[in-house]
Amino acid sequence: MPLLARKPLARLVVTFFAALLAVPLLLAHAGQQGRAEQCTAPAKPIRVGNTIACAHADEAPQGVDVTERPSTTELQDRAGAGAAAYAAAQDLGVPATYVATTASSPSVTCDGDGTSGYRVQAMYVVEADKTNRYDALKSSFQLWAAGVDDVVNRSAALTGGVRHVRYVTEAGGGGCVAKVLNVTVPAGSMASFGATISAVQALGYNAPGRKYLMWTDATALCGIASMYTNDTASQANPNNGSYPQYARIDSGCWGFGDGSTGHSVESHELLHTLGGVQNTAPHATTAGHCWDESDAMCYADGGGHAMVQVCPADREYFYDCNADDYFSTYPDPGSYLDTHWDSADSRFLIGGGDGSGGGDPGSPTTLGASIAVNNPAIPGLATQASVTPSLPNGRTLTSVVWTSKRADCSFGAPTQIQTSITCDAKSATATTVTAVLTDSTGATKTVTSPLTFATGTPRAVTLAIGGAGQTGATASVCTGAAFPLRATLVDTASGQPIKGLAVAFTKKLETATTEASAGAATSTVEGAAVSNQTATAVTRYTAKTTASTVYAAATPASVTATPGKCSPELQADTDKTTVFYGDPVTVTGTLTRQVGGADVPVAGASLPVKLTTVSGATTKVTSLGNAVVAADGSFSLAVKPTASGNFGVELVGTAGYTATKVDLGAVTVNLPQTDFDAEVAPSDVGYGSGVTVSGALKRDAGGTVTSLTGATVTVKVKKDGATTATSVGTAKVTADGSYSVVVPLKVSGAMTASYAGAAGQPAASVDLGAVTAGTWTTAVTAAASAAHVVVGGSALLTGSVSKTYGGATSAANAIKVTAYFTPSGGSPVAAGSATTTATGTFSIKVLPKASGTWTVKVTGVAGYGEAASSPMAVSVG
Repeated sequence: MPLLARKPLARLVVTFFAALLAVPLLLAHAGQQGRAEQCTAPAKPIRVGNTIACAHADEAPQGVDVTERPSTTELQDRAGAGAAAYAAAQDLGVPATYVATTASSPSVTCDGDGTSGYRVQAMYVVEADKTNRYDALKSSFQLWAAGVDDVVNRSAALTGGVRHVRYVTEAGGGGCVAKVLNVTVPAGSMASFGATISAVQALGYNAPGRKYLMWTDATALCGIASMYTNDTASQANPNNGSYPQYARIDSGCWGFGDGSTGHSVESHELLHTLGGVQNTAPHATTAGHCWDESDAMCYADGGGHAMVQVCPADREYFYDCNADDYFSTYPDPGSYLDTHWDSADSRFLIGGGDGSGGGDPGSPTTLGASIAVNNPAIPGLATQASVTPSLPNGRTLTSVVWTSKRADCSFGAPTQIQTSITCDAKSATATTVTAVLTDSTGATKTVTSPLTFATGTPRAVTLAIGGAGQTGATASVCTGAAFPLRATLVDTASGQPIKGLAVAFTKKLETATTEASAGAATSTVEGAAVSNQTATAVTRYTAKTTASTVYAAATPASVTATPGKCSPELQADTDKTTVFYGDPVTVTGTLTRQVGGADVPVAGASLPVKLTTVSGATTKVTSLGNAVVAADGSFSLAVKPTASGNFGVELVGTAGYTATKVDLGAVTVNLPQTDFDAEVAPSDVGYGSGVTVSGALKRDAGGTVTSLTGATVTVKVKKDGATTATSVGTAKVTADGSYSVVVPLKVSGAMTASYAGAAGQPAASVDLGAVTAGTWTTAVTAAASAAHVVVGGSALLTGSVSKTYGGATSAANAIKVTAYFTPSGGSPVAAGSATTTATGTFSIKVLPKASGTWTVKVTGVAGYGEAASSPMAVSVG
């Protein structure tokens, strides 16, 4: 490849961090204990948080002006480092086994659960008063992040090893892509690197196990990163996860590395956070770089050493010319990198960790999470929030649910790890934001953060208005037909839509002299306030807002609506032509009309969907529902035909519309099958004992089987010789299609379980065979409380009744027993009765009038054989 021009790093800055000492603005050099030195020129001391840092800035190279903000389109065209690094690796003969196969793919290496352990967290950071370009550039950030990984891996391949950036990842690209957070910081947070760090730390991005790679949408510098001046060859090196570290790349320097602008600024800054280049390295400058070209970290930084061309120009894209200063997977024994800190050993790289200390700070044992909310928000404008789960090994995150105590706050992605939050413009009352996480074991974790709001000088509002899907000063509308009058509210400074701002609409007929109210509406999260109107004459509509403590009154905007008869174009189709009874058919389409050569939606129009059936000479038209046209001109309606016929959708003619319709063709409605099974156990029991009837009842629509939930199953028994069956029990079908009922069996005969069917669902029954309600064999024991009573006295007869069937004996409860008195030489006479208790016992009080014997009998009880106790003699006198 041709030699490249001098480094295109615009104000590339590296910052060295150390613990704050008692001596102001002195930097502790942890590699040489007890020694302190001032920042060496050209580096200058700065204070960041509780540390003192040395920072050095370079002039912008020719052709790059970091104070100019590149357009979104220009940035989307930047390819990052992947493709050029691939070509350079080929030229240098790097073994193919170590070269990624897709240099232009956003995919990065998947590792573990994508979250736990030491990782690089990609972030897009923008100030609250600037336009948020996250959605437009997210795929570019992921591509550029993959380019950084290409640089790392191909650099490792030059020394025969394999390394990949251990990013925080999410699914994408056929595997994993870097997860890029959308972070909004207060206005002014980009004034300095220290201010940016303080702002993101205030949002919770301060984990020692993270290196934060920040694409900052600012125009102050090119690149800057934090690095500790410590060359200790140990996994305890402070650049290896002792503290959170940060890399900032401003928009002018995003996505370079494509061959025409040199190496990737992102890869350069990330390497600083990995600990390179230490001042003690053989070819180090005094400002964190090297002088032995070509190398991604080498350039004339004013650190006191002239550049020397040592390696080919193709090495510009990769780390460490000759692998002897800061990055080698296999340093020579006894060399500098064998005895000093080697960034290739970082546990933030997959394959790093140097075999000791590991690349994993440990595994959680319970579900945990941390939450970050970008405070303060501006009422009515979106801010961002994210939650970071901490998952035990083997578990996965199954759900995230975001809520707020303020009902007017809405979430852009309420079930995602990262979301936007937008609360109404009318209130600056602080609230809280809560995320509830659930993992694969069902464990939950709830985390909550305050959400505060900034107020101050009222912000300018840009107000636009349009009618019937048109923008501009005039709109064509359909006579007498409802049309949406839409006002759009945008925060002038940031370009973001404003939610919750009240809009008052007025109208004035062309012939009128005064305005009248046309209603009011409040803007949605998209910044739209909509009021439905009708017009039969030329009418001028105006939208206005009023000033508040947060927003100034907007300049009113007007649109003139001119009514006329419209001839819309109707297009429609169905998603299926054959269905089972009761299953939905979705009718979709569009209703638009031409205005000035452009298609305009006919929003709000109601379109009847009808089914025409023919039976013999009778034709029947059934309305299945009305589809309502949405704001974009589309409509969708799910209908449930119950008979075969022809579908149609139409626009009924009115003063405002010319009638039109679309024949959607034939639909065939089939009956589903009824899958029904049942069994009874046992089938032979003693009278009144329970038998269990169970099974399943389901609907089979061409192989799609669902439960007939709530349907009734009836159990019947037909006695031998009877003409009809007797219902003995019913059961309800549950959500999984099963049912079960315990039937007290008191009838012998043929048992059936049946489903009576319903509209569109055939009846079904199952013959369960013969069942027997057998007669119990009974036994009675009894005793009298006294063998002799006085005249007029009483006696108590107590005892129990048991029943036996099929070899099993139990207490006979709820059975009537009768006491009989037999006088000497006379016949038995019934003299009292009782019903047995749950344990089969009984107690009968009798009043003997004469001497004789007493017995207790079971007689005439359905399902029970007769039995009597032994006689008990009782005399009276």
